[in-house]
Amino acid sequence: MDLHREEFKKVQEASHWIKSSMPFIPKASIILGTGMSSWLDELNIIEEFKIKDVPHMVPPTVETHQGRICFTMINEVPTIILAGRLHYYEGHPMSVVVRPVRILYTLGARHLLLTNASGGLNPEFESGDIVAIRDHINLVTEHPLRGPNDDRWGPRFPDMKYAYDPDWLAYAKEKGESLGINIKSGVYAGLPGPSLETPAEYQYLYRIGADLVGMSTVPEVITARHLGMKVLALSIVTNVCYPPERIKVTTVEDVIGMVEKKAIAVGNLIQEVVSYIK
Repeated sequence: MDLHREEFKKVQEASHWIKSSMPFIPKASIILGTGMSSWLDELNIIEEFKIKDVPHMVPPTVETHQGRICFTMINEVPTIILAGRLHYYEGHPMSVVVRPVRILYTLGARHLLLTNASGGLNPEFESGDIVAIRDHINLVTEHPLRGPNDDRWGPRFPDMKYAYDPDWLAYAKEKGESLGINIKSGVYAGLPGPSLETPAEYQYLYRIGADLVGMSTVPEVITARHLGMKVLALSIVTNVCYPPERIKVTTVEDVIGMVEKKAIAVGNLIQEVVSYIK
């Protein structure tokens, strides 16, 4: 059996396992990034599974990524949430990294909202800013659609002009304003990680048009768009990376700490923007 047929089979089997116990067919799907899992405590969780218990799903190893699958209603929208994601730098094949997106689609979700932590390259960005990603630059070394195309998931050459749904993004900015949150927008550069970038790399990324830099999201977004899903991505700026004189040594603890400070605000925003799907 070729690898792509095998991958399709794994997605179907994982989805069948979840479907056997899930309380509803989700319309919205959310993948929570670093530091955001605490927001789940604010929600009424109807059903929950551990990622490690689902066939062919791999639990994340990164700190604060809890490895939970939660079902909840957000503003009357049936929603599935993955508390934690896989990163390419964890050593998995790219097909494994993006498998959760294909599972979410197979379960019924047609909208995907992602959160992440990022370094800020735009000189107007500050630590703690919430940024809606409007476009990305893919610098991850392996493309999630590399190899023979599986037409059951999408076309060979999916268009990426609207990788991030502009109407949903505009809706998010409106909802942010109503909550007193200034939602900025920017271009996200996705790198493989796990090392943070050098000052020279930050300068290069800024010069090619990036406002943010991080180690996730881009493969998931490409996969979601291949499937025809609409995407919104919210990024929390955890450290300032440009200009060079503003760069400080950054630790994982710094990143997690900043996201945790903003988790409730981002969670409140998520609850509002999910209503776009009604």
